[in-house]
Amino acid sequence: MMEVLKKFVRQPLVINQLQFSLEQSQLIDQALYLNNLTTERSIDRDNGTLDYCRLHDITVQAWSPLQYGFFKGCFVDSPEFPELNSVLGEIGEKYGVSKTAVAIAWILRHPAKMQAIAGTMNPSHLRDICDASKAELTHNEWYRLYLASGKHLP
Repeated sequence: MMEVLKKFVRQPLVINQLQFSLEQSQLIDQALYLNNLTTERSIDRDNGTLDYCRLHDITVQAWSPLQYGFFKGCFVDSPEFPELNSVLGEIGEKYGVSKTAVAIAWILRHPAKMQAIAGTMNPSHLRDICDASKAELTHNEWYRLYLASGKHLP
């Protein structure tokens, strides 16, 4: 689809906004579950969009970076995600930032150099999101968060 779009627009495609968060991680799940028929996470739902963007220098902007489901609400401090919030809090304490900042830092840590779209006008919430730059997650912390969000690694 992006190649078709490029054919008919004059300006270069430099940004692609895709839903991505700890809870909505389909963008990366398929690559981690490749050839695993025991889970639907192995289904290719994006036709290689992330890889295409990386190969063509198109920045991925993650929309709804704190949402779960299709606009069900925020997973931060939600009682539906006790393990995830526990790990977010633990890592947040280490870096001196909020759970929100850690959740955004998880997106920013991905090697695709994604950006997170902050859909808020609340100044304190914006500060929390900006604090994500203070938490440079290790690989281990990144995967701990992924696992705490209910996924498994093969």
